[in-house]
Amino acid sequence: MTSPVIQQIADNRVCQVLTCLPEKFVVDFANGIDVAQEHIRTAGERTFFRRLKEGLTGEGAARQNAINASLAQGVEASLRWLTEMTTSLATTNYAITRVNDRVSSLVSDTARLAHYSADTREQLLTLADQVHHKLNHLEEKLHRVDQVQRAQLHLEQIFSWWSAGRYASFSPAGRCYVALEELRWGAFGDVIRQSETGQVNQLLDILRHKALTQMAQESGGSATVRLNTLDWLGGQGREQADNEWHDAINWLGDWCSEEQHPVIWSTTQAAEHLPVRMPRLCSAERLSESMVDEIFQKGAA
Repeated sequence: MTSPVIQQIADNRVCQVLTCLPEKFVVDFANGIDVAQEHIRTAGERTFFRRLKEGLTGEGAARQNAINASLAQGVEASLRWLTEMTTSLATTNYAITRVNDRVSSLVSDTARLAHYSADTREQLLTLADQVHHKLNHLEEKLHRVDQVQRAQLHLEQIFSWWSAGRYASFSPAGRCYVALEELRWGAFGDVIRQSETGQVNQLLDILRHKALTQMAQESGGSATVRLNTLDWLGGQGREQADNEWHDAINWLGDWCSEEQHPVIWSTTQAAEHLPVRMPRLCSAERLSESMVDEIFQKGAA
């Protein structure tokens, strides 16, 4: 049975729209457990991630000094939460693979450190076995079905959601970005990472066409007419009082860099000035194709 706190994350209104957010939360939570440095990392946490984590750990009331009253308590509590989250929140192959990598690293770290109790080590090994078992189960499931068919169905699902207005709370560019992230974290992304080059290129061409078509519809039907980039980014809408949506997209895009991913960076990171490499006028074609390339060819895929 899922705990009320875990259910609170699943029920968050933004997490219900973007199914990849709980997956990313589990991965980032796992990466924040740092047994070698003897603390639970919090520096650099994005607002949306911190808001979800405060509900999980009680930091909103007790703050970090109480959570980390002792190192063992902090790590053990985090491992307990991570164990539950890998069962109830993390469902994709991409998320479980990344959690598995992090847990394997934690096992190696604790093996070199003498001050961890036998109970903590056993707890971590149990978690490692659980995550590894779930990863094997997901990989076996992938091999039993047609992965390309699953990717195509996933692609159709995300674009039907987009066209139906599911992502309407984001800017026009933001809608394209979150749709691509949903694909990256799910079955479509699995095929892009694992298939041979010809198959990958074919799927990405289909994705570019669908993204271009949807973006053009939202801009009045033209694929090549250039509009003010700030109109694509939402203009002053980014400053609205209800900024939970922008906080979420800011956290979701925390992997990008201004130099290598100027379109994604401009879409997700609130900044006073656009990157030098970001055009001041953009067509639906330029914007959608650049986003696909930045995410799936040179980005975080």
